[in-house]
Amino acid sequence: MSEFKERNIECVMTILKEKNPATTKEIMAMRDLFPELCAGCSSGGDVILAGKQLVEDGIVERKWTSEGFAWKLLKVTE
Repeated sequence: MSEFKERNIECVMTILKEKNPATTKEIMAMRDLFPELCAGCSSGGDVILAGKQLVEDGIVERKWTSEGFAWKLLKVTE
């Protein structure tokens, strides 16, 4: 996995630990709270790709809502 993708995954995980669940739009709005960690999440597509990996790993659940994807952290990892 690339360092860029790993940082995006860390960004999404960190935000979901603060707000769970969160929509892609909410995650994008919270990026500025973690500027060094979330610098790579420049679009909703970056969040979706990171979230997809977390879903495949069984850490996050993804649900379609009227506001787009909602992401829910299932496991808290350090």
